[in-house]
Amino acid sequence: MVTLVAVAAAASTTRTRAQVSDEAATAGAQAQAVADCFKGQDCLAKRTAWDHFTEDLPSCVVAARVWWSARPAGIPVTLVTQASAERLDQLRAQCATWRGPLAAALYLPLYNPSSHELSDESKQKLQAMVAGIDELFQKTEAGGSSSGSGCQLRLILLYELFADQKAMVLYPVNSLRNWARLMADTDLITNIDVDMIPSVSISDVLADPAKRAVYEEGCRTGSVYVWPAFETHCAGTSYADNVAVQGKASLPEALKKCLRRMRPKAPFSHNATNYDKWMTATEPYPITYSPQFEPWFLSWRWGTLWYDYRYRGYGKNKIVQAAAMNATGTAWRVSPDGYLVHRKHAESRVRKEFLKAKFSKKDMDALRGTVYEHVESLWKATGQELAAGTYMARLERRFTACMGQLPWWKRDAGSE
Repeated sequence: MVTLVAVAAAASTTRTRAQVSDEAATAGAQAQAVADCFKGQDCLAKRTAWDHFTEDLPSCVVAARVWWSARPAGIPVTLVTQASAERLDQLRAQCATWRGPLAAALYLPLYNPSSHELSDESKQKLQAMVAGIDELFQKTEAGGSSSGSGCQLRLILLYELFADQKAMVLYPVNSLRNWARLMADTDLITNIDVDMIPSVSISDVLADPAKRAVYEEGCRTGSVYVWPAFETHCAGTSYADNVAVQGKASLPEALKKCLRRMRPKAPFSHNATNYDKWMTATEPYPITYSPQFEPWFLSWRWGTLWYDYRYRGYGKNKIVQAAAMNATGTAWRVSPDGYLVHRKHAESRVRKEFLKAKFSKKDMDALRGTVYEHVESLWKATGQELAAGTYMARLERRFTACMGQLPWWKRDAGSE
């Protein structure tokens, strides 16, 4: 059974108790609508095994709990993200520099040998995860302000049961991105991974109605606005947090110290951004998409393509969405008003295994059955579909049914 939480901010001089009560009721109804999408499942009977991945079968995930802030949106733009159990600190840091709704799908994999009931160990891990998220949510609600810093959290904890311990490395990143986006009800969204901290200047510019209107018009008519991304190569996480706060003018000096452009060893990932131009830009500027570009960007909720659930574990998961959007005619522009900073964290096991296979110099037959081999095969097939104009992201049936149920995902004249 899903437990719902919607906490209202205390009444202020500008908002009556009745308004606060109405906001709490609305938040509760939205949380309930999302929770209802997961009714009637028997995920114990559909525990994930390795061959589910190699056969591109969708996972069965359970919603353990939904948290939904009842505070008014600080800015009418939703940041969409996803995170695993060990990344709550990253989510806390991301929330600190964002002033609007932040929708996150949080994930817990559980090895559960029984197909009839949750093991005691699974129950304990689930309870601990709920407690950690609840603490984060309550502190954010108590300390946040719609007129100041801090986001308004919308969280869903999803857990997946595994019959095969080997398969537990298969983090369902694209499914989580999609589930998180379903909690967005603003026309503008920005999909940003949880280890990327948005600069405070992004919220500042989007809080200005006149400046936001320029972005709204561009996104509504087919443009997306890329946020240039940077990473740190020394110092700790607090350094990344400070860079996000200090602003664009501080970056030239930071680039002489512990900051650098994102992924310098894989320039195709971000160099299309044109960092040199961005450093002095004061207006958005167009760029040309390049293969394997994987930007984070601001976009129109109704025109942003969904992520393909088949890409899980590691590799190509974000690249394929950007390639598909480019194939549909997306106009790529770069925002001069903000940037992202990568917040360092421990490298995941699946990433290590993926890169080990990638650089092993073994042929694909020798790598058959690995995450790397399957993702590369999937990417090759996707490329052929993109070239033929037939590609469509694969979505789970339960997900598409949920989208059809949620009131804020029903199109009207104002969303076209």
